[in-house]
Amino acid sequence: MLNQQIASVLGVVKWPLAIACAAFLPATAIALGEQVAGIARGMGFLGPFLAGAAGYALLWQLLLRRLSISFFSTLEHEFTHCLFAWLTFNRVTGLKASLRGGGTTYYRGTPNWLIQTGPYFFPTVSIALLAALRFIPARFQGLAYALLGASLVYHLISTWAETHHRQTDLREAGLVFSLLFLPTANLFFYALVIASLRYGLGGLPALLRELAHSPLNPLRLAG
Repeated sequence: MLNQQIASVLGVVKWPLAIACAAFLPATAIALGEQVAGIARGMGFLGPFLAGAAGYALLWQLLLRRLSISFFSTLEHEFTHCLFAWLTFNRVTGLKASLRGGGTTYYRGTPNWLIQTGPYFFPTVSIALLAALRFIPARFQGLAYALLGASLVYHLISTWAETHHRQTDLREAGLVFSLLFLPTANLFFYALVIASLRYGLGGLPALLRELAHSPLNPLRLAG
C-alpha cells in the first residue's frame, strides 16, 4: 500500500535528514533573522503583525498560562497529527480532544516519524491563515496580519510546553532524532511564514535561495 511505501521512504531519509537539519541549524537561524529584519524595513503589515504577537504573549502571561483548560491547543495538536496522517496516505478514523488537555488521533495505516513529530514543528494555524490571506478583503487584512502574529507566538509557546522527553510522540519518533530535527524544522517554518508574507508564493524559493547562499551553509563550508 502507498502509506507503507511512504513510511519506508521516510525511514530511509530519517537519519540523513536529522544530520542535515543539525548541520543547517546555524544557517536557518540566520535566515530567520534576515526575514525578521526584512519585515522591519517598512513593510505595511509590520504594525498589526507585531501587535498581534505582543497581544497574544501578554494574554498568555496574564491569563492563559494559569488555566489548565487547553482544549484548543489539544485540538490543534491532534488535527496536525491527522493532517500528516492524511498527507502520508493513511486513513484517519477519529480524533479526540478533551477539555483538560488529553487527546488522541486514530488512523489506519503505517506509522511514521512525520505523523509523530508534525505538531512539534508545523504551525498549522499560521499556515491556514497564510492561505486565507489571499481571499481576505483589504479592509480586514490588518486584522489577519495581527492574527498571524498571534498564531506564531501561540505556536512557539504551545510547542515549548509540549516538547519534553516524556512526550510519547517524541519517544516513538526517537528522542535523539527529535533533538536533531525539531529545532531546525521549527526555525525553518517560522522563516517560511515570514518569507511568505514578504514574497507571497515566492516565499519558499526565496528562503531556499537564502539558505543556499548563506555563509553558514555547511555544504559551502565543506567546499
